[in-house]
Amino acid sequence: PEIAAQCTLINFIATERGLEDQLLAKVVELERKDLEDKAKELTESAVNFKIQLVELEDELLERLANAPDDILSDVPLIEGLEATKKTAKEINEA
Repeated sequence: PEIAAQCTLINFIATERGLEDQLLAKVVELERKDLEDKAKELTESAVNFKIQLVELEDELLERLANAPDDILSDVPLIEGLEATKKTAKEINEA
């Protein structure tokens, strides 16, 4: 029964597209290690960029939530908004 439950779980997890991706990654890794390394590096960079964007968004929302009534007079908030905007633009261009 335990093996059957694990097999059922695997059948639901494994898709044809997922298996194709895994097989392609193995073939590329064997024949062109440099390409596979670059793909892993790009994937890691994309994940790090997404994490950074979420952190920027959270920080921005926190600053706005704690801003005074006249947010235009809060110079650090405005500078933070500009820095966040610049960083988000750089990430989206990368």
